[in-house]
Amino acid sequence: MAEKKRKVSILIASRNARDDLPKLFASLGKISYPKSMYEVVFVDDGSTDGSWEIARKFGARVFRFKERRGRAEARNKALRLAKHPLVAWIDSDCEIADRDWIQNMMKHIGGKVVGVAGNQLRPRSGLSRVLWYLPGTAYTAGHPGPASFAPTTSSLFLKKPLLEVGGFDPKMITAEDLEICWRLGERGYRFVKTNEAEIYHNFRSTMTGFERQQFERGEFGAYLFRKYDRGVLWKKMDKMIFLMPFAGTAVLLFPSLIWVPVVAPALFHFGLGYVNFFPAVMWNYLKNERSPLGLLQLVAAEYVKTYATLLGMLAYQIKNLKN
Repeated sequence: MAEKKRKVSILIASRNARDDLPKLFASLGKISYPKSMYEVVFVDDGSTDGSWEIARKFGARVFRFKERRGRAEARNKALRLAKHPLVAWIDSDCEIADRDWIQNMMKHIGGKVVGVAGNQLRPRSGLSRVLWYLPGTAYTAGHPGPASFAPTTSSLFLKKPLLEVGGFDPKMITAEDLEICWRLGERGYRFVKTNEAEIYHNFRSTMTGFERQQFERGEFGAYLFRKYDRGVLWKKMDKMIFLMPFAGTAVLLFPSLIWVPVVAPALFHFGLGYVNFFPAVMWNYLKNERSPLGLLQLVAAEYVKTYATLLGMLAYQIKNLKN
């Protein structure tokens, strides 16, 4: 029975990731966890590039939605298909860098701890490597210990609590993992982050893709404003998602304030107390990369993040004026 409890379902919810999947499955093939102790479940969310064929070729158990249903629905389907009481989430644009990926998360599961977040290493190259430095674009463990949530980019969960709260909210456009962790937290469950269980997350290879992601995050913030009590939401949520649109709106209404984001883009993230934050991000970039190449991309990405989030939030409110 003890061994049965330690069996794991590795879950991948994916759409149009044909180019990324060979790297992911190659890295999965190198993990040290006994193959008899885990399964790989792949749910395809209406891909048009034949992604499911790649997953099947690598031996995953595949389910395919013929039409796009959304990432939350794909995750819920993967949960229902999972045979084992522990589920390890990994996204299709990731590569596992730690052979003991599962073990290094599993050792933290127990008691009220139902989710463990792995550590995202700095991408090897490209725009993803630059974006990694921006707050909120990558989940790096920093100091191990208690966490507010465990992202499904790379994490291990007990399956039962996820089902207890009704699974992922299908209305969520993005950040469905953050929202379900809030509901789990309301029931007294807890989360842990570790500096082990390392992965590479090759997210957003183009600025256009990054802009689209931030627009969706703005819509997500507006949806949460409607779904949750404002006071509860403000206590739970990273203030960044709300301060950015409000500061952006102020600049649009009062153009004379344009000097504020020019001097300190950080104000769009954390408010007046963090004027020096974005310069610290730039310094961190220079310290690690030992080159100014990429700084312009970093600054541009900061503004894209700010205004795309603002536009997403406004777009959601306009679309739902009658509700």
